[in-house]
Order: sequence, then C-alpha cells, then structure tokens
Amino acid sequence: MTVVCSLRTKRFIWLIVYTTLCLGLGVWGAYDYWVRIPHEEQQYRDFESVKGTFDSLQKKADEGRSLSAEERSAYEESKKRVAEFQPPPSPVPAWDRPLQLYVYVIGCGIISAPWFFWSLLKVRHKRVELTELSDAGILRSGDTTIEVRHATEIDMSRWMSKSIAVVRGSDGRSIEIDDYMLQHGETVVGFFAHRLLPAEWTTEAKRVTAADADGDESNEVPAATPTEKS
Repeated sequence: MTVVCSLRTKRFIWLIVYTTLCLGLGVWGAYDYWVRIPHEEQQYRDFESVKGTFDSLQKKADEGRSLSAEERSAYEESKKRVAEFQPPPSPVPAWDRPLQLYVYVIGCGIISAPWFFWSLLKVRHKRVELTELSDAGILRSGDTTIEVRHATEIDMSRWMSKSIAVVRGSDGRSIEIDDYMLQHGETVVGFFAHRLLPAEWTTEAKRVTAADADGDESNEVPAATPTEKS
C-alpha cells in the first residue's frame, strides 16, 4: 500500500488567494501613496489659494471699498475657479499617508505577498510518499529518501500545535511532514510515531491515553496458571 501525501487543494487555493489579495492591496497602497494622495493634497492647496483670493476680494467689496480693474478681474477669475471645485476638496487625513505606506505597501505588498508566494512555491515540493507501511517501505520527499528500517527518530514536538512532524534516518537525512498542508499526512506520521514511540503515540498519530493502555493490556493473552495435581 502506497500512501501519497499531496498538497490539500483547499490550502493551495487559499495560498493563491492570499498572494493575489496581498499583491493587489500592495499595488493599491502604492497608487494611493504616490498618485492619489499627492493629487488630492495639491487640489486642496489650489482650492485654498483660490478661495483665499476670492474671500479677501469679496470682503473688500462687502465693506464698500471699490475694486481696481485688476482686482475685479482677479475676483471674477477666483469666483469661477472656486465654482469648479464641486464638491470642495477636503484636507487629506494625517493618518492616510502612513496607513497606505506601512500597512498596504510594506505590510501587504513587500512582506506578505512575497511570503505567501514563497510558501506557495515551497509547499509544491513538500509532497511525501511512503511506498509501504512495513519494513520494506521507503519514505520519499523530493530527492530525499529514508528506508523505513533505517528510520531512527521522529520529532513530534510540533505535531500537536502545528501538525508538523520530522522523520530522521540513521544517515542524518530528514523529511518533514506537514499534515496541515498535506492530505493523508497523519497516516504516515502515525505509522512512524507508533513504530518508534509506541508508548506515546497511536497509529492514528494521537497521544496514547490511559484508556488506550488499558485496552492494550486487555488484549493480551493471560499467562497459564499451574493446576493442582489430583
């Protein structure tokens, strides 16, 4: 019986989604930081300048002071320009620029997108295959192979928290089995865990409990008791 631990389809799809989403948010943040925000800031500065001119000349006219020909021309021009800003622009919030830079450009685009993309590439090479659940079996992952009879250790320290176990051979080679990313990983891990640590792990890669121990004892054939001679 050959057990193949291939990438879980759901995990693969989610890695693609996360990579695409983070890349998209990074590009969006870069556009906002270098294009949208500078444009809105410039628009607001232009509006404030024109509005300032219009308000000062309007105030002068309201006070009954006559405007020169140059001032009347500036008044009409500023009045026309103010009317073009509909709706009037608002100042860019102080938090908008650092948000786009640190959260979207750096957090999503520079850190998260490459990390998910690298995880996507790396997990494609995590495929594990066990040719037989016996001494004659061979555990294989990429170019690394470990014969079952030469497997001397299994690291289960991360199994309960991250579903990751590492099988090591007598020659120092090791193969990582990530059950979160690979389907049927628990079958291979359970086989080696129970084989190498039978007092601690079951063939289903679960910790041995008191009930399991009692069950094993109940299955043992009791020793024959001597009978009295007649």
